[in-house]
Amino acid sequence: MTDGERKSSMSEKGKRFWVRVKVVSVKKACKAGHKAGDEIIFKYNQVAGSMCFDAMCSMIPKIHSLRYDASFPWLKDAKAPARHSCPDEGNVVYELSKMAAED
Repeated sequence: MTDGERKSSMSEKGKRFWVRVKVVSVKKACKAGHKAGDEIIFKYNQVAGSMCFDAMCSMIPKIHSLRYDASFPWLKDAKAPARHSCPDEGNVVYELSKMAAED
């Protein structure tokens, strides 16, 4: 392996993503005010948008994994969004997906 190939391989392996969290459905009024279609973007050290703290805490492991290009074995398509239910009896359903970082 040449130095150029090694650097290319390392940069791809270390690539990080932003994560889009989209509200897919809300069964009853959400205490945090979420509505279907709301989007929150998790950047490197920022959160763009307003997010329920309890829901965010419950999905942090998935968000962190997706930032580093993880895929979840329970998804039929590795590129499909992962679903996450609100800890408040699943009142709100979110979709989490990777997006290219805009450095």
